[in-house]
Amino acid sequence: MIDMFLTAEVRNAFNMVLPARTGELSYIYVLTRKFGFPLEIGVSTLVVALIFDLIIVFLLIVISIIIVGINTFAVSSVSIIIISSVLFIVFLLVLFYLSKIIGFFLFIFEKILKKYKVSKQRIIYRIYSKLLDINENIKNIRKRRIYWKVYLTSIIIRIIKFSAYYLIIYSLMKPMGYSLKELGYWVILLATVAAEISAVLPTHAIAGFGTYEGAFVLAFTLLGFGREIATVVGFSYHIIVLLFTVSLGIISMIILSLPFYRIKK
Repeated sequence: MIDMFLTAEVRNAFNMVLPARTGELSYIYVLTRKFGFPLEIGVSTLVVALIFDLIIVFLLIVISIIIVGINTFAVSSVSIIIISSVLFIVFLLVLFYLSKIIGFFLFIFEKILKKYKVSKQRIIYRIYSKLLDINENIKNIRKRRIYWKVYLTSIIIRIIKFSAYYLIIYSLMKPMGYSLKELGYWVILLATVAAEISAVLPTHAIAGFGTYEGAFVLAFTLLGFGREIATVVGFSYHIIVLLFTVSLGIISMIILSLPFYRIKK
């Protein structure tokens, strides 16, 4: 648990700092170089985790809008619910049929390799072989039948995470005269989820500056808050989360690099 916690913190830090989700590579790097896992385990678990993230986020959006109230704010809640529900179902299906989807593309890949008689010594054939191993590991994960356990645990963790975000935003807005009654939990969750989605997308900028605040401000404004307040809160909230995440990542990297840090086999 400690090993994976430190690995996750390193991944979170690089994801926050590097653009276009390239920070995900740090997760694979730590697993393979520090802990000695095969590449296919790092890639397969990362892919499954990313799909889990998207499924949970879109589900929380639907739940939040229903609790807050449909068409309560200056945005078509029905449209958002429909889009989020469709994406939730799509990614849920992708999760359960991921190995078959990858298998279909590998089948086409294999036909192309045979057609052009690509040697097994070529790099492209080695990539194909590694993709086969990755897909096989995804099948093994699926066979363990742990998806629902992981999903329920992830929802609980996400709610705790967004609760921490809520407290950060409340601490920023309390001096502005806002009370707990004026800052509904699910309303704030909608704004923070919008920022989280921007961080998941490949459009994520360096350290999230611009894209992260932009998504937060847009959602916060549509939820009925003034643009100036939304901008100040969005920027401050982003800086706090960024500093906290990067600090944990640096501490985790230092601990992992210590010569006396023992890795459990």
